[in-house]
Amino acid sequence: MKGKLQVAISSAVILVLMSCTTGQLYYQDAQGRKKLACDVEFVGLPSVDKYAVEYALSLCAKSVVNKGGVIEETYLLDIDTRIPDAPCGQQWSHEVAKSHYKQGILAKKEYGYIVAHIDMGLAKVNQCTG
Repeated sequence: MKGKLQVAISSAVILVLMSCTTGQLYYQDAQGRKKLACDVEFVGLPSVDKYAVEYALSLCAKSVVNKGGVIEETYLLDIDTRIPDAPCGQQWSHEVAKSHYKQGILAKKEYGYIVAHIDMGLAKVNQCTG
């Protein structure tokens, strides 16, 4: 019995660690055809990854609408996707963002947005002035 319990616990832990958060955004083109604009997936902490998905889908929605597409999820257009600046002379990396998150410098939402920002290849060196 003890062995079965350990296997069950191990399986549950593996499932939690392997969990991912996904999202898709469809739009309608000028001819009225429904098309997939974005398909995103983040694997890590689900409580943070939901924000990474939100960030990616919001940027995607804004891009689609700017190109003339029509989306149903118009709330994505109102999301403020600004993120905090990376430390001076650095760009956001997973290591820097995780460190800031663990230190309490970043909230879950900010951390999730930064994770997506990094994964989307948008991170740039913060050229601090002053």
